[in-house]
Amino acid sequence: IHLDQVLVEFTCKNPRPSLPTEWALCGEREDRLEVLKVSTFGLVIAPGDGQLVASAGCGMRLFEALEVGTIPVVLGDHSRLPYHQFIRWSEAAIIVPKPRVTELHFLLRSLSDNDMLAMRRQGRFLWETYFSTSENVLNTLLASIRTSIQVPAAPIKEEPVHEIPHKAGKLAGTDANLADNGDLDLGPVETEPPYASPRFLRNFTYTAADTYRAWNQAPGPFHLFPHTPLDPVLPSEAKFLGSGTGFRPIGGGTGGSGKEFQAALGGNVPREQFTVVMLTYEREEVLMNSLERLNGLPYLNKVVVVWNSPKPPSDDLLWPDIGLPIVVVRTEKNSLNNRFLPWDAVETEAILSIDDDAHLRHDEIMFGFRVWREARDRIVGFPGRYHAWDVNHQSWLYNSNYSCELSMVLTGAAFFHKYYAYLYSYVMPQAIRDMVDEYINCEDIAMNFLVSHITRKPPIKVTSRWTFRCPGCPQALSHDDSHFHERHKCINFFVKVYGYMPLLYTQFRVDSVLFKTRLPHDKTKCFKFI
Repeated sequence: IHLDQVLVEFTCKNPRPSLPTEWALCGEREDRLEVLKVSTFGLVIAPGDGQLVASAGCGMRLFEALEVGTIPVVLGDHSRLPYHQFIRWSEAAIIVPKPRVTELHFLLRSLSDNDMLAMRRQGRFLWETYFSTSENVLNTLLASIRTSIQVPAAPIKEEPVHEIPHKAGKLAGTDANLADNGDLDLGPVETEPPYASPRFLRNFTYTAADTYRAWNQAPGPFHLFPHTPLDPVLPSEAKFLGSGTGFRPIGGGTGGSGKEFQAALGGNVPREQFTVVMLTYEREEVLMNSLERLNGLPYLNKVVVVWNSPKPPSDDLLWPDIGLPIVVVRTEKNSLNNRFLPWDAVETEAILSIDDDAHLRHDEIMFGFRVWREARDRIVGFPGRYHAWDVNHQSWLYNSNYSCELSMVLTGAAFFHKYYAYLYSYVMPQAIRDMVDEYINCEDIAMNFLVSHITRKPPIKVTSRWTFRCPGCPQALSHDDSHFHERHKCINFFVKVYGYMPLLYTQFRVDSVLFKTRLPHDKTKCFKFI
């Protein structure tokens, strides 16, 4: 009664050797792939021997389906798919017991288009990441063994900093309007020296228990965040207070008003700082003003200035003394990709990427940091943008108009985890970085594509007081009309590289209900979600 097309072949051309209870592979690989390319589902029948949990034939059918984006339908729940203890195959394949074969058509028809699209994307991801090349297969095998015996992975490469010597001038002043932090002056003691994030203290104490919890808490592929602190496993008779003060019995103690949570800056990590990474190009006066505005900013670990110009700073340039290290990095070439290099000078998990002409108040930055601490896998920032489909030209458009929806947060003023700097520089396809260099544009769009692709979540916009750009600064590249045409091209090219549109829309914004409102110290400040 349905118009579904089902291909069933009763003659086997050039059958390949197989086990006695296994369905043989027929024909050449190229012929099978051509059929799978026009198929939504591909049937993988497990061997008839119930004690045989895997076979070469089933593995070949599974990998061919994943390679072309077909959803594998595994008939036989006794079979064990590759690395089943680490990979959630239910997100990419349908596994049905053989006695329910008569229900198979009904089960497949019950899947929505969105579910099928998500499964096809996940299957393609698994193929590309773990099974597509001999190198990936070997790395996957070694990673699974290393995880099983609790051996930490080798440290990932970091970009060494070639620092440009500079001299500090007079002590930087503090703009009263910028440094007025209201009731947000809480958390770590402001007079403490800079300290690194906890990840630098526990690289060799990461356990299989952490691995298990990270995989099971993550929403999709590529989600193992070894640098992200995980909540402790709690005894049943206690609960953990967000202030970081320890364990208290459920029936007693203080809390509930939010004051303890506020005193910990939000989140469940009692001590944490962030690093400002500022990209600049031959705008010394603008840069000095921006650095001076960071004086007295709480929770700031250090400032890394990425000097993108081939010309060194002026010899007589006096850098402001903000009481914290300012590391000026010499780059090999002028590239916007330098913004996202994982510099070894960055010793915190949180990175605030900010343009040299951005004009943010201290309370805005601190509020953004608080929000990021509770959404560590997201980009959290201030200027929002969105993408749209052009019906007339059948292509994607970049839109910077103010709207209720957004799908990107520009990295000219945004927090993100250092983990994404590694992925952007070493894992993301080189073609994307090449296009960024060609247009000298779109690096922020590329980072949003990457994070949305990995997390399948949109970014988070926090409210600013409309002070993002500094008044009187020289005109930026983004004011040129060609800037937007290039960004249209970038979005469409990135979609081709990823094979789909990874950006996700959201109308979610985060604001403080009592923004900059003075309250008694024993009161709390809440979040408003718009």
